[in-house]
Amino acid sequence: MGQELNPPNPSPDTASLVKRLAGPSTTKAGLAKDQSEINRIIAEASKGSKFYDNEKRKDKELTERINKILKQRDDARQGVDISQIEKSTDHTLDQLESHRDLSQVIVHVDMDAFYANVELLHNPELKGKPFGVGAGVLSTASYDARKYGVRSGMPGFIAKKLCPELILVNINFTRYQEMSDKVMDIFRRYDPNMLAAGCDEGYLNITAYCEEHNLDPQACVQEMRAFVHKETNLTVSAGIAPNKNKPNGQFYLPFDRESIKSFMQDLPIRRIPGVGRVNERLLDAIGIKTCGDIYTHRATLSLMDKQFGLQFLLRIHLGIASNVVEPGKREERKIASAKVHFRTFSTLSDRQQILNKLEEVAAELEDDTERNGWTGKTVTLKYKLNTYQVYTRAKSFDRWISTKKDDLLAVCHHLWQYHLLLLVFLIFIIYRSARNFCQAILCQLG
Repeated sequence: MGQELNPPNPSPDTASLVKRLAGPSTTKAGLAKDQSEINRIIAEASKGSKFYDNEKRKDKELTERINKILKQRDDARQGVDISQIEKSTDHTLDQLESHRDLSQVIVHVDMDAFYANVELLHNPELKGKPFGVGAGVLSTASYDARKYGVRSGMPGFIAKKLCPELILVNINFTRYQEMSDKVMDIFRRYDPNMLAAGCDEGYLNITAYCEEHNLDPQACVQEMRAFVHKETNLTVSAGIAPNKNKPNGQFYLPFDRESIKSFMQDLPIRRIPGVGRVNERLLDAIGIKTCGDIYTHRATLSLMDKQFGLQFLLRIHLGIASNVVEPGKREERKIASAKVHFRTFSTLSDRQQILNKLEEVAAELEDDTERNGWTGKTVTLKYKLNTYQVYTRAKSFDRWISTKKDDLLAVCHHLWQYHLLLLVFLIFIIYRSARNFCQAILCQLG
């Protein structure tokens, strides 16, 4: 362990907070299976910080929300024939099962510790040393750093507590984008219509490629991974399945109903894309820890469809997901896949400094929109205070609006007024439209 800390075991009423403080990336590859000691160190190191206060506030709000949901559950079950609800839900499961399609070979590809490994190629002296990419909040951590519990989404000061010898490397998006382009070009040899899910992962339908080249899926993926390593010196993990559910790491899931259901049975619900930390805790509160638990509690989920989304969860239980893979259309682009520019800066409290930083953001947004021919009707301003509280303000128009810096800045001034005099360390402008939208700039604490 990077630092010998022995904080007391958390009391039961703080267990959820300790888990929350551990961050969203506790399932990352390379981390210890039992992270209880690491989580206690993180909690101890966080105490007294604004990060800790913000997470404590969020944990309290979520606990109150859970208590309300549990009361709603108890009220909903009063006087209801649970067996009839289960019977109706079983009928829905049968209908979903009848539409299962096992004809397509879908591959999920995910570059291994992408940012960190790109940095290793750029600076081989980092090999064997624990390092993280980012400053205020880490974007990723090397596998050597993960042994200490350091992970993505973790504040830098906590990472240093876990691993005092941790090396922090500045983010270089130009470098990552160049390498991403090379990797994606290789993937597109196997599926020209692949869906990129970020700069380091994506989904491919290799059905046609396998048929044309007389390859079985596993041999095809092995070949693709070998080409990635040969041409980039990077490694990629892949999951092969009949749909876009993401298997755990490098894995081949047999193309039959029973194998799929067996795989899903004990899979932690947190592993499912779309189930984040909040939904994980909400589902855990009603007894759902694994995908198999969904069936056990199907009556409750049916009665609380609006809170949890019954159809979504039943599909998860069965292991049924879309097997349509196609590139995202411009009008459908998601925030997470749009271009982002990172800049670091210290906490700002001076009005003019904040306005100057906001002007930089607007200028880069103007460049992006003009270069790509984008236009829109909504401007969203997202910013984080030094208390780690995040605020979002948006303004929509009934016409296409100007993308000139001064016009965008005027809108942002209007949106910003309330918090203009507070301490700010993150600014995030989103330019959104029915035809397209992009992220202009993300400024993060250095």
